[in-house]
Amino acid sequence: MTDLILLTSIIQALSLATFLLLPPNNRLVSNQLLVATLVFFAAGLGEIFLYSSGLALAHPNLAYLGTLIGLLQAGTLFLYTRALMYQDFRLRKEHLVHTLLFWVVGAIFLIEYYLQPTGEKLRILNERDHPGVLTSPLLAVAIHAVFLGYLYATIRTINRFGLSLRQVFSSIENKQLSWLRLLLIGYAIAWTVSMFYCMTAHVFKSAPGADWVAGAGAVTGFLFINFLMVNALRQPVIFTGLAADQAALLDDTTVPEFDQHLKQKLAQFMAEDKPYLYSNLTLEQLAQKVGAHPREVSRAINQGFGCNFFEFVSSYRVQEAKRRLADPSDTSSILQVMYDSGFNSKSVFNTAFKNNTGLTPSDFRRMHTRNDNNRTQPSS
Repeated sequence: MTDLILLTSIIQALSLATFLLLPPNNRLVSNQLLVATLVFFAAGLGEIFLYSSGLALAHPNLAYLGTLIGLLQAGTLFLYTRALMYQDFRLRKEHLVHTLLFWVVGAIFLIEYYLQPTGEKLRILNERDHPGVLTSPLLAVAIHAVFLGYLYATIRTINRFGLSLRQVFSSIENKQLSWLRLLLIGYAIAWTVSMFYCMTAHVFKSAPGADWVAGAGAVTGFLFINFLMVNALRQPVIFTGLAADQAALLDDTTVPEFDQHLKQKLAQFMAEDKPYLYSNLTLEQLAQKVGAHPREVSRAINQGFGCNFFEFVSSYRVQEAKRRLADPSDTSSILQVMYDSGFNSKSVFNTAFKNNTGLTPSDFRRMHTRNDNNRTQPSS
């Protein structure tokens, strides 16, 4: 069963990689990096397959190749994430630094394993306690630590990106790469468990321990590749990343005094024209409507109103929703009020509304309905 799951996951990964190589999918840098990640991931699963099926002992020169190639996925995952964030992302020579783990570990394996005679290779394979790892627990922990460091850096980059989006968009729920963050967190947990297993491998010398490792690797690989298949193909359709001018706004580190007149103009425009009712309102669109540069508008909002663009627009949407929900003559459903107010996500609406009022939208409407009924009842 373990071997079957491993083979299924390997075939899935390579099939998805082949699909992404076909035009026009192969034009996107993010897809090119995803192809590399899938191939490297399949190689890592291949190492576990050789270990669990016993083929590594029959072909010792193939052992550890999957591990070495699999190490490259740490860097490609990081670069893939960057490519999803920015439309103008391009691969450059300096990105080769992300292959350093592969070259360092490859040199160690070359000396400690590949240059050894066949008898010594078989001895090493028989003594190891973990697929793809030499008998040195220090090397195993070091490899895991570097890989986990990459995953942590990638997750942190996604978190920072999610905060940056609030400076540009009023609707961010489909742009935060939440699916990728969840995938990487799960992957990091799997690698953490694997690292602790390596640290205590001398305790688990028995066959059941080896079977457990192979089984856990098979299940992790199957979940990883299927979750990735479902979400990665949808990502370019949902959000293609920040354009160059949008990214430039986030890089603005100057802090001159904001324009007080622009602040007043923004407040007047928001109150009179109600652009916040458009659910996909962006900073550039608002700047165009008030006749100012997006950087100036961003500065006026951040400094003048003490919030980011997302919070600024959201506050007006909440006020609109409150007005509608407090009106006893408005019989629209709460969901309809949410959409009419400019929100397009129930979770975002409920969170923003409760942060502003301390009540859920239904409780807010119920309270005002009750108060209105009390005012209309005749006194005895």
